[in-house]
Amino acid sequence: MTGIFRLIRVPDFASILNAALGFGSILASAEGRYALSMALILLAMAADGLDGFLARRLGDGPLGTPIDSLADVISFGAAPAFLAVAAFGPAFGLPGVFYLACGILRLARFNISPREETFQGMPISGAGGMVAATVLLGVPGLSALLLFSLSLLMVSAVPYPKFRDPRLIPPVVAAGAIAAAGWCLGDLRISAGVVFLALAAYLASPVVMELCRQRGKRPPSRRG
Repeated sequence: MTGIFRLIRVPDFASILNAALGFGSILASAEGRYALSMALILLAMAADGLDGFLARRLGDGPLGTPIDSLADVISFGAAPAFLAVAAFGPAFGLPGVFYLACGILRLARFNISPREETFQGMPISGAGGMVAATVLLGVPGLSALLLFSLSLLMVSAVPYPKFRDPRLIPPVVAAGAIAAAGWCLGDLRISAGVVFLALAAYLASPVVMELCRQRGKRPPSRRG
């Protein structure tokens, strides 16, 4: 039994924390504490980012990728889907299962794909945070639409910038600060709205990337 513990590296503890926060989110949803459930999913996103940061700085162990993916399935696949079902009823069961299945497929593809500068498909962490935010906003129709559309985007080949891209740091920090302020002031809809808008901007980022690429390829004007 002790053999497997020798394989654990420092980044793996962040992944285990990610999984624990996801499990806590499921428990909170079961108790009807939807705001806490969303908060735990957002904290799981932070733990997931910490895992990647530590892996790049300290090196990854043999268990790193499998543990990270399993934790992501819990925190950003099962937890948001369960939150939607708990908040809006059994009608969200089938969309929730479809979302979870696509999330698993996306992570499985990631594990066998060569590492690139961009993600292939919407990252499950961003999708999970967006689903959680829309549930807290209390818009069932939007939540159902997102469960379906995000599921398809996760298994698509659309390129998404990685979260460690320096261009993403300022807006992420600003959104986190505003969301935290809304939480402290007791207005959770502000927090959910900020998270939703930030992730919606990320959702649209491939379009912006493509427009910038096309603009860079445009021949210089001969006027003047």
